[in-house]
Amino acid sequence: MYLCYVDESGDTGAKGSRHLLLGAAALFEGRWSYVKQDIEALLGRYFPVGLRPAEVHCTDVRHGRGPYSRLRPDQRAALLNDLCQAVTAMLDVEVRLFTVVYDKGWWAARNPGKSGEDLYLDAFENLVSRFDLFLRRRRAEDRPSKGVMIVDPHSTSLSAALRSALHRFQSSGTRWATLYNVIEAVMFLDSHESPGLQLADLCSYAVWRLAEFGDEGLVRQLAAAFDREPMTSTVSPGKWHGVKYFGADPVVAGAIKSVFG
Repeated sequence: MYLCYVDESGDTGAKGSRHLLLGAAALFEGRWSYVKQDIEALLGRYFPVGLRPAEVHCTDVRHGRGPYSRLRPDQRAALLNDLCQAVTAMLDVEVRLFTVVYDKGWWAARNPGKSGEDLYLDAFENLVSRFDLFLRRRRAEDRPSKGVMIVDPHSTSLSAALRSALHRFQSSGTRWATLYNVIEAVMFLDSHESPGLQLADLCSYAVWRLAEFGDEGLVRQLAAAFDREPMTSTVSPGKWHGVKYFGADPVVAGAIKSVFG
């Protein structure tokens, strides 16, 4: 079983951020407790007992907000680097990262009359499809596994829409393929309750920094953990399935290509 944790960076509004990103960390069930221990040990290196934050939230770490105001800028940067190393120390079969990057203006021009919730659901469908593709590849390797989607809670209406959308994908497939391996309803957890959601936050934030600011510092450290076709594959060897940009800005496309080839 793989637990696919989903988090976002950016927003769905007509104004606000330029991009909406969904990031996901697909974590093999047997690694869950170890990741929890790794994050607790990581926070223990930077905070004394009684002052440790409830979670690693990348935006707060970077900007020194809340409990992270106690740390110097170099310590905050080191903490994020250490978290990246905890991810890349795992085996390919233990964790895979996925992200979809949407230029909101580009998407809106192609989907007149649709809402920000529609944009989120579009991104969610794409992300679920990429996760299922990974699971199908595991089956082809004679290592079959099912997957469950776990998301940080949203508004009541969006949470209901995500549940409805996944049920529809399971019943009649996504726009691209039948959904074979993603089971159960969407589950919702608060990020402080879930080490997996904190990895998803790292994934989405790292790519967000690249897309919005051209900052590849975090994402380049994580690149090897993003899902791609094996180099030994007879179909599209080495193709990146774990990252996809939906937009037409050559600068953003070039920044992503510089990291993922």
